[in-house]
Amino acid sequence: MSPSTLASPMKNLFLIFCLLGTVSSISAQEGELALLRIKPEKTVVHPTNHDTFLIVKFQHDSGVHLEDGQFAHVNQTINAILDDVAINRARHIQLPAQQLDAWRRSGEARSGIRLHDLNLFFRIELKDRALMGETCDRLNAFDVVEIAYPLPSGGDPEMPARPPFLHPSFAPENSLASGFNFVDQQDYREAAPVGVDADYGEKFSGSRGEGHLIADVETGWTDDHLDIKHKALGAFTGLTPAPYPWDHGTAVLGELVGENNRAGVLGIVHQADVILSSHLGSSANISTAIAFGATAVGIGDVLVLEVQCFGAVPGPFPCEYDPATFATIQTATANGTHVFAAAGNGGHDLDDPAYGGLFDRNIRDSGAVMCGQSTGAPLDANAFSNYGSRLDAHGWGANVVSAGYGDLFGSGTPTEEFTAFFSGTSSATPIVTGAGVMLNGIHREAFGVPMDPLDLRRLLALTGTPQNPGHKIGPRPNVRAGIQALDIPILSVGGNLIPGGQVDFDLEASAGDTYRLMFSRSLATTPAHITPFGYLFLGPITNTIPGTVPGSGVDSLSFQIPNNPAFSGSILGYVQIEVTFANGVGTGAYSNYTPIPIQ
Repeated sequence: MSPSTLASPMKNLFLIFCLLGTVSSISAQEGELALLRIKPEKTVVHPTNHDTFLIVKFQHDSGVHLEDGQFAHVNQTINAILDDVAINRARHIQLPAQQLDAWRRSGEARSGIRLHDLNLFFRIELKDRALMGETCDRLNAFDVVEIAYPLPSGGDPEMPARPPFLHPSFAPENSLASGFNFVDQQDYREAAPVGVDADYGEKFSGSRGEGHLIADVETGWTDDHLDIKHKALGAFTGLTPAPYPWDHGTAVLGELVGENNRAGVLGIVHQADVILSSHLGSSANISTAIAFGATAVGIGDVLVLEVQCFGAVPGPFPCEYDPATFATIQTATANGTHVFAAAGNGGHDLDDPAYGGLFDRNIRDSGAVMCGQSTGAPLDANAFSNYGSRLDAHGWGANVVSAGYGDLFGSGTPTEEFTAFFSGTSSATPIVTGAGVMLNGIHREAFGVPMDPLDLRRLLALTGTPQNPGHKIGPRPNVRAGIQALDIPILSVGGNLIPGGQVDFDLEASAGDTYRLMFSRSLATTPAHITPFGYLFLGPITNTIPGTVPGSGVDSLSFQIPNNPAFSGSILGYVQIEVTFANGVGTGAYSNYTPIPIQ
């Protein structure tokens, strides 16, 4: 077996990417800093820009900093201009300067690209909004100023209002404690093309989010909701959390980490841990919230960016249009953090010249997975999804069942509310994220290393279910197809599955790999992690069969099913295969587990 990261491998897949023309990389590979924005001849201030804040970014290596509220290492005319019009000036991204410097250096060392100095973004609060455009233009006249611009406004992508209703099976005595269960309504978990095939994926070692930390960046959460509190309760980082309770973040986390408790909803990667980084409802804090979240997670971990922004160009738009947000996201992905970002709910073409090419990956690329939305089970772009060549993948943007809101189930308390109508790129982004975390976790368990953010993004795009013709929102992730492309051991079961019939096992692996087929009558209550193979899902093992994968890459075994009518309509048992790699990086991995259902 061989792993599939470009840093060690995925060579065959990389060739496919090249042939399909889908290879993209973070810009500035040759030592150039990524474009933030071209200075305008005249700054346009839109009613949806922030009321009082403008952002100024000084040139790289200029050494500009604040001393006693004044800029040092600049033409003092800049301070004189601001003394007349500004209330205060401060570093825009509110982490300690030394921490941001170290984060940038580690990202440059890991990725080989030059990153913007986040300490050179400053936020200026003006006395009068009417001075915004003129002040930006005066600052942009100085060479030391890379760009000065009005801060966009922004917040969580809003979902359309829906009239509340109660599910037909609702009764006042129903509660999570009595087993109220919506998992079979989570169609986005189902096999492609309807869903992302999470139910198949979770049978593989590492697929359930184990060992992952997900930073959710948005406004707020009902962190003690019964279906997410096992992961979310008190898990805040960065700025003081927003007012409680809150539905939006609750619904996002329901899709991702809804508890596996046979009640409520089931998160796609329910074993992942989460941290909650709030922007407190202000666009002035979005870059800071991203930085707090991204620096709190590790290489191979995840940040979900549930925001959209408004400004002089058609909005809402993805917040990475904002130079400070772009630079912060790029630093995160350069450090090996997988960023999944909502594309926004404006129905806008991000390839429109109005955006100045800032969503053209040939001009710049943050490395994030940009997520659009479809109408639900159909693979049609939702009319209010932003779209364009920058979008990488899409999820359901309508009728998503998750925690929060209370239109599907409401018990009179926010900790026991569920929705059937979560929508927009808000609902789509965690679906794409869940599929990505599944594939990254499976890869990490098999080969010992997480995928690079760009490799995972390419894998989602290459193996996803194509959308229907229309506005480009990217494919819908297909976990099964992604697993097949990873070149890991895969077990399938077939045959004449009746009492007295025959069960056939096919193991797909690399020629020369040795294996041990294991049979159990039951699944383990808690899967055991066994180095180096990963998670063993089987209960007590009653039989093992060794073998070696032939040159064809597929080994087949067949066994007689006991001719016992009592087995009809039951699960005879479960099979999982332990594979030791003969070649390549990595020592071994478990296959998926699979039941043997008798008809």
